[in-house]
Amino acid sequence: MKYSALFLALLIAQGMAVAPAQAGPGHSHDEKPKTAQTNSAHAHDDSGHDHGSDHDDDHDEAATIDADMAKRVGIEVATAGAGTIERHIPLYGELVIPPNRQAQVRARFPGMITQIKPAVGDTVKKGEVLALVESNDSLRTYPVTAPIAGVLLQQYASQGEYTAGETLFSLADSSILWAELKMFPASLDEIKTGLPVHIEARGGRVDSQISHILPASGQPYVLARVALDNSNGHFSAGERVNALVDAEIIDVSLVIDNKALQDLEGKQVVFVREGNRYEPRPLQLGRTDGRFTEVLSGLHAAEEYVVVNSYLIKAEIEKAGAAHEH
Repeated sequence: MKYSALFLALLIAQGMAVAPAQAGPGHSHDEKPKTAQTNSAHAHDDSGHDHGSDHDDDHDEAATIDADMAKRVGIEVATAGAGTIERHIPLYGELVIPPNRQAQVRARFPGMITQIKPAVGDTVKKGEVLALVESNDSLRTYPVTAPIAGVLLQQYASQGEYTAGETLFSLADSSILWAELKMFPASLDEIKTGLPVHIEARGGRVDSQISHILPASGQPYVLARVALDNSNGHFSAGERVNALVDAEIIDVSLVIDNKALQDLEGKQVVFVREGNRYEPRPLQLGRTDGRFTEVLSGLHAAEEYVVVNSYLIKAEIEKAGAAHEH
């Protein structure tokens, strides 16, 4: 196979080289990397069908890349095997701070505020002093402390002012958020507490489960509440989120990661690694949940297929195919 200048430049920049391999039954290599597992050139299914005949003659070439080279260009493989396909029900909602992680702070006794300690936006610990107040009755100064750990969101009074039970500060701890997802009562037949949920926001995904289902006052829907770990501060209260509820989990005998799939001349393929040789394998696919897809034919359990950077191999095969047409 002739490799494109772009791919060769990438490999040379990494201090590597690529060797072409001619496909075909019985082909062997003089050297095989110790870290790579060598498989037969063509695998057969139970009916004796030869996977090598599944793809067109145009794709009889395969790239040969040793283990060190593959690692440096970021080619990663996975092992095909049994797995699950999830049937999802989409829901939509909003992130809120749980009530037990919010606090309105007041002085215990009327008096003069003699000192304000933190500033709005500061993170405070539970029990930390927020202000000092001189009591009108005892004329003694006592501390006003934080009842929870969190961020000081609002300050409603200033040093030198008199307080008689008004709110002085508001605090919130957003390390745990609730996703309150709207669902219609008809969905209660399929959506139950304890079901896994995938929360999607800002291009990321967090897995959790439904902790409560409760009515929404005066609304034609109910709320599915999902606890969300926000210890890294990635999410904010009030943020809109999408969610996928696992209404059903289906066991299948063979699945692949969707990141591995490439379209090659109108066919869905993965690139199977046999030793240090990578060849396209057309697949017949079944059900999918957007992350994993069921394989009906074209691949066997325990075969290794490229799951990261398979486009590099695809580009070289297409380049070689184009060259053969001229």
